[in-house]
Amino acid sequence: MIAKGSILESAPFSVDESALRRLWLDYPILVLPGFYGIDVNGATALFGRGGSDLSALFLAAELGARCRLIKDVPGVFDSDPARRTTARRFAALSWSTATEVAGPLIQPKALSFAQSRALAFDVGRPNENAGTAVGRADDAWAPRLRTTTPLRIAIVGCGIVGRGVYESVKRYPGRFEVAQVIVRDVDKYVGVDRVSADPSLALAESVDVVIVCIGGVGSAYRLIAAALQAGKFVITANKAAVAAHAAALAAFTRGDGRRLWYSAAVGGAVPVLETLAACQAPVREIRGVINGTCGVVLDAWENGATRCAAVAMAQSAGFAEENPTRDLSGRDSADKLVLLIEAAFQRSLAPESILTHGIDTIVGDPAGHKLVARARLTPIGIDASIKPEVPLRDSFLGQARGAENRVEIELTTGKIIRLRGQGAGRWPTTVSVLGDLHEVARSAANVRATS
Repeated sequence: MIAKGSILESAPFSVDESALRRLWLDYPILVLPGFYGIDVNGATALFGRGGSDLSALFLAAELGARCRLIKDVPGVFDSDPARRTTARRFAALSWSTATEVAGPLIQPKALSFAQSRALAFDVGRPNENAGTAVGRADDAWAPRLRTTTPLRIAIVGCGIVGRGVYESVKRYPGRFEVAQVIVRDVDKYVGVDRVSADPSLALAESVDVVIVCIGGVGSAYRLIAAALQAGKFVITANKAAVAAHAAALAAFTRGDGRRLWYSAAVGGAVPVLETLAACQAPVREIRGVINGTCGVVLDAWENGATRCAAVAMAQSAGFAEENPTRDLSGRDSADKLVLLIEAAFQRSLAPESILTHGIDTIVGDPAGHKLVARARLTPIGIDASIKPEVPLRDSFLGQARGAENRVEIELTTGKIIRLRGQGAGRWPTTVSVLGDLHEVARSAANVRATS
């Protein structure tokens, strides 16, 4: 966006609408910085306090689009709901009333801009339908919210991912309650509430959701299967367990009655499975760089480190496990590809049936190599492989760096959907688990409403 004004307190002035629309041809979601722009001299200019609200409203006005400002409350209240239990939420606000009651939730300059453009907008929390419509002719109160019981969650495993999930879930006390954290050695987890070494507690009748954050195949699958049989919602980042037992778990992964969610098992923070589920045309081919650990190792190796030193660097940075064999051999990518094939083609493959060569097979100069996963629908079945390749440097896959995952989804119409984002580490995986948890919360709400 082009900014106008002083360096520290400017405002958006114009935007290249055609460039944004071109990007939408390849990316279903665009995430833009909301607090700064570029002035006419090419310098960075800050939008000041409330700049993100202003940017969102400005873009909506320029694009002729609807705007929803995402906040940590379900709309605008007549007083602070964190301090007063009697606070009431507005379902709709006129401009005049919004000016009186909306600050500091909505910054005055953002509200003033919206009013000047007659741009009505919504305010609310993510993943909720409730909110406040600002810019209506008349004010209206929302019905008083019924008290709902938070979903009770058991987290199995509290390592890199499990601890991230635990810390994140604790930020939503009104929606989620940590009922139990299951670990092997309780003494290692000082400061973690309700920690236990007894896995049967995850199956207690009071638990609604089981989040499985342990590795391995056998024990993880047994726990997942037991929780599903007990009627729990289950979320996991363990792609090996789900891939190895995809056929047995298929009944729990589709349709309105879905109870098993595993977005974090593929792509970290990249919404690959969600995108495949939303495709409007059949998929012809999937190809991508889907192992962040290998990306980190290959970058360090190409930049002069030995392969062993590159692996050690990835381990010290938290991108590689103590035993990185499944990553380096390509088996981890094969597990992920099985899940992508199931989502794209509704076919179940065993990971062992996929032709797999890891980066440990690279001989000589590693420059330009990426570990590429491919799956294509053919008249005789699925042609799938995992192997090191050297994509063109300026190609979409060739530009992947470090822990970044990149996936191309080619549809039978010829359209190619491209996704990219961080694919390894605590927080990308945690974000994906939390995304699944919010989806489960909506599903659980529907179940409660119909029961």
